[in-house]
Amino acid sequence: MFVGRNKEINELNEFISSANQKAALIYGKRRVGKTSLLKHVLSANTCDCIFFEALDGRYDTNLELLTKYFEDKLGIKLGSFSMFLDLFRILGIYQKPLLIIIDEYQYLKQNKPAMEVDSEFKQIIDNLPGNIKIILTGSHVTMMKELLEEENPLFGRFQLIQNVRELNYHDAQLFYRDKTPYEKACIHSVFGGCPYILENIGYGKSIKENIVSSLLRQNGIARNYIEYILFKELGKVSILNDILRIIGNGKVRYSQIESSLNIASNGLLSKYLALLQDLGLIAQIAPINRKNDKKKSYYSIVDNLVCFYYTYVFPNIPALQNINENDFYDSYIEPSLKTFISYRFEGIVMDYLRRNASDIEGCPVLDIGRYWYDNPETKENGEFDTVIQLRDYYRFYEVKFLSRPMSRSEIESEADKIRKVKGLGNIRIGFASINGFAAGSSDDYILITGDDLYS
Repeated sequence: MFVGRNKEINELNEFISSANQKAALIYGKRRVGKTSLLKHVLSANTCDCIFFEALDGRYDTNLELLTKYFEDKLGIKLGSFSMFLDLFRILGIYQKPLLIIIDEYQYLKQNKPAMEVDSEFKQIIDNLPGNIKIILTGSHVTMMKELLEEENPLFGRFQLIQNVRELNYHDAQLFYRDKTPYEKACIHSVFGGCPYILENIGYGKSIKENIVSSLLRQNGIARNYIEYILFKELGKVSILNDILRIIGNGKVRYSQIESSLNIASNGLLSKYLALLQDLGLIAQIAPINRKNDKKKSYYSIVDNLVCFYYTYVFPNIPALQNINENDFYDSYIEPSLKTFISYRFEGIVMDYLRRNASDIEGCPVLDIGRYWYDNPETKENGEFDTVIQLRDYYRFYEVKFLSRPMSRSEIESEADKIRKVKGLGNIRIGFASINGFAAGSSDDYILITGDDLYS
């Protein structure tokens, strides 16, 4: 099942049809849907195409296999070549428009000296005939992002660059469109937006049944995805797993992570955190009103499935090996699961506001994020999680993941708490409640329901 990716589809269609673009780079974690995206685009295009998926093997083996693909397309016997550069030189005899896709490009590089293959493909791209385009794709994110660095031979050679990420909450819900907004938020908060995972979830099961079968069992589809596919990206740097575990369990500031790891303050942690950010696993978040205050910034796991795994499963694997999965769920997950989901639900609301806040407010939005307040007079400080910055005011949202509609008295009580905070300036207030609002709720605030989020 293919859903979403409208932006990526439009960009790829423009790339294929453009006379001025000849090279594209597409990368993203394994199983995120890169190949499905390309095949979906190709199904609606009539261009000739060679789609070659490189093997995790020797350079010569991949060269030999690609040569056979070329032979089939050209209808002639080509013999053997010692370099990809030599193979591509024969394409001058092909007169029709041709798109060449090399999937898992990183496998071509792994048994050669650094950048040698990249240098080959620089020359290949520079000398492509005008009727031929090439797309390089890869799932080893770190290795593929190296192609974009200034010292790499392929720097500046791509007219289209796509980092394919998990589906956002709104596109992900198309896999389970018949669920209620509450159920949709639960599924997304735990399982995230990876199409491979979403295609294999049992939507007739409860959230507990899916967690047990997919994440707690040794051969569960989601657990295998993380432990055997995602771990390959982390390599043998075990400290990266420890960092994710620490962040997943609430120690999110640099100093907290550093002290939990018990490592020297020599800047090495910054490198590890930067690597996890490059992999798209974590993000550094700062309040929109204190962006340059490092003490107020913190780190968050951005992938919901990864966050769930490192919050509940990875730290407790010894216990999971000793008790059955249902007992593990009841003891380690169920008591705090609603709290976990409520935090991830804030991310759903934030995504909704990023797409719709300008229309809701009727004016341009300057920023969306968290807001830090600090009042020396009252010695009060803290953070609001969901705030929109506009030219003349801030809009503070209270986000509630309740199993029932939010009442008018709860709305007024929460609004009073916000108003009592000193020094906020010109503010307005809004609410987002997954199960909506009780009859007679106030019209004095913007109210966002679960139906609004998923409409």
